[in-house]
Amino acid sequence: MIQIEFLSTEVLSQQEGDAKIAYLVSNLKKGKILVLEDPLSNSEETLLIEATMKKVTPGFPGIEIGTLGATAGGNGGGELRDLRSSIIRILGGKPRGLTVIGPSQLVRQIKRDPESLSLFAGERRR
Repeated sequence: MIQIEFLSTEVLSQQEGDAKIAYLVSNLKKGKILVLEDPLSNSEETLLIEATMKKVTPGFPGIEIGTLGATAGGNGGGELRDLRSSIIRILGGKPRGLTVIGPSQLVRQIKRDPESLSLFAGERRR
């Protein structure tokens, strides 16, 4: 069975920095696919990838991650997007977007285009 957990902004806002990354990695190692209400920043994605690379085992081969919205994309300007998101939050708003993260053994592929994100999942045969 595949478990998908939707995490609200409130749940993740209680965690910062390493604690937030540890919380995500812990849930991913339990075999959950996580959908985050707010997108991770580029720097948070980098920290998450680094943290999961240190935890790779035969039972946990890593993660697949896809972000849609405010901080998504590889067109440069990451710092500008992070600044924009920070300003929106300071003013009481929410940046648009979401992040989907799942363990590699469950997530076969994540396809992203500017307006949508598709996740293909299934338990791999051993």
